[in-house]
Amino acid sequence: MKANRLPLRATYLFFIFAFAQNAHAQDYCKKIKKEVTADGYNRSYFSPFSEKNMPAIRVTRVVDSNPEDDEFDNFFIIFRIPGGDVGSIFKNMPDGSIVEQKEKTMKIEFDDHSVLTTDTVQINHEITDDKAEVIRTLYFPVDDGNYKDFATKKIVRYTLGTTERKFAADSATAVMHYIQCIKTEK
Repeated sequence: MKANRLPLRATYLFFIFAFAQNAHAQDYCKKIKKEVTADGYNRSYFSPFSEKNMPAIRVTRVVDSNPEDDEFDNFFIIFRIPGGDVGSIFKNMPDGSIVEQKEKTMKIEFDDHSVLTTDTVQINHEITDDKAEVIRTLYFPVDDGNYKDFATKKIVRYTLGTTERKFAADSATAVMHYIQCIKTEK
């Protein structure tokens, strides 16, 4: 009698395990915030973001389809890194003046060890309220040329200017899915 129940028990355990796995799966697309203007022409999409969780990566997209305006589709990954002495972003000039250095170097390393670099996009600097630290921010455009990298690979670490940070695997998974979700939004 017990031998006859073994296949039934195995099947039962299989379905319990499969259901438990699906119960923990996340629907990243449901976490995307969507805003639409009253006329329906302007749609904005934002991935979840917290200033408290640094380093941070946020995905945004704003699409304007009004034929009377200049139609546009601005799809960005926003990278933020705190760190670095405030003095590190300033340069003393020969005439005694002090100017903010322009940083444009960005490097992203993915989980497959491929690397994406650029030196064409300006890194913005913010100084914390206590004036003790710099926060580097970069708005990096997502386009047809780099979409596949961001949508299929996890970011392991990234560098803005002279500051490098590792990126947590669970956050990298979320960002990858947010990019996929926002790209397919209409």
